[in-house]
Amino acid sequence: MSSEWKQTTVGEQATLQRGFDITKAAQRAGQVPVVSSAGISSWHDTAMVRGPGVVLGRKGVVGSVHFVRQDYWPHDTSLWVKDFHGNDESFVYYFFLAHAKVLSALDVGSANPTLNRNHVHPIAVSWPGDLEEQVAIAKFLGSLDDRITLLRETNVTLEAISQALFKSWFVDFDPVRAKSQGLVPEGLDEATAALFPDSFEESALGLVPKGWRAGSIGDFAQLTKGTVNPGNHPDKLFDHYSLPAFDKGQRPMLERGEMIKSNKTPVPPDAVLLSKLNPHIPRVWLPGACGPTAVCSTEFLVFQSIGVGSRELIYSLFSSPDFVSRLQQLVTGTSNSHQRIKPDQVALMNAVVPSSSVAKAFESVTRVLFDRVQANREKELTLSTLRDTLLPRLISGQLRLPEMEAPNA
Repeated sequence: MSSEWKQTTVGEQATLQRGFDITKAAQRAGQVPVVSSAGISSWHDTAMVRGPGVVLGRKGVVGSVHFVRQDYWPHDTSLWVKDFHGNDESFVYYFFLAHAKVLSALDVGSANPTLNRNHVHPIAVSWPGDLEEQVAIAKFLGSLDDRITLLRETNVTLEAISQALFKSWFVDFDPVRAKSQGLVPEGLDEATAALFPDSFEESALGLVPKGWRAGSIGDFAQLTKGTVNPGNHPDKLFDHYSLPAFDKGQRPMLERGEMIKSNKTPVPPDAVLLSKLNPHIPRVWLPGACGPTAVCSTEFLVFQSIGVGSRELIYSLFSSPDFVSRLQQLVTGTSNSHQRIKPDQVALMNAVVPSSSVAKAFESVTRVLFDRVQANREKELTLSTLRDTLLPRLISGQLRLPEMEAPNA
């Protein structure tokens, strides 16, 4: 594959058009995605554009790029590719994705970020004239994205399995209920089933499995306190766990101490991090192996296991819908953007304390799941880094693809 690349402009290869206004009140239930600057924002029963398509953020989220496989409605807050001029749609998507920073720098809004298509069309670019090469580049990058998507979907499934097990054992008490009725608990081997009692007893929290007790989260999760100032070690590298890092894939940022401007909380091994900011947006973080330079934003509460607790049990509890609902009742602050919870209140929340044998069994079963989640995140990071490194070079023609194939990472 040795086609020539030509010098051209964005507008000659992909003509952009402003999207169509539609209010939520005017939308009717359907399967057509309404694509705004932030992506699919709602669904409608009527399409304005045939798919596949490429949509850019015009207002609000300037620089965002979205690929839509089906017929769709591009919202007024977006620009959509009206004419691909015979180019491969997927290649055009990756082209704009590689130029996301350039697009965001074209913001012409004063209060609200805005992208003008007339500022995008004249941009000079290199472009592969051969459609076959465009398809090959898009296919290679797409194979990386497919692997990343599969890893993320696998992790969602693994976490759902662990959450279902937590609910069955510690919320619904399914094994105990089965044994109390003379039944064999479903899905448990004989040794694990034997760990559960066959009856309930009264407690301050109502009926609980016999031998278990009513207590608090503080009985098995201890809040770690203390601070460290990375700025005192300007040349040392720190694994920095922060809210932005969580929201961008749960990957701590590797930063020098001089770049971290305020006091942070040390993150000990086997910690579980719980955000105290805006609990209506659940953020529970199970870090990987943490070294002595792991620190986190003070917006996170750092918990370690005590008693019958384990990081798997604490993480599953903090991720459960019941806990998230109860946590929101502890907020202070008047607006959604400034709601917080007081750290010590979490440990005082009511909880059923299981027997140590059942807690250990849960740790043993779910540790395998969470270890795989962490391993998948590491693979995802490797593939994402590879994609982000290759993307601008492939799209510009700096790197060619005669024989490259996606890795089997």
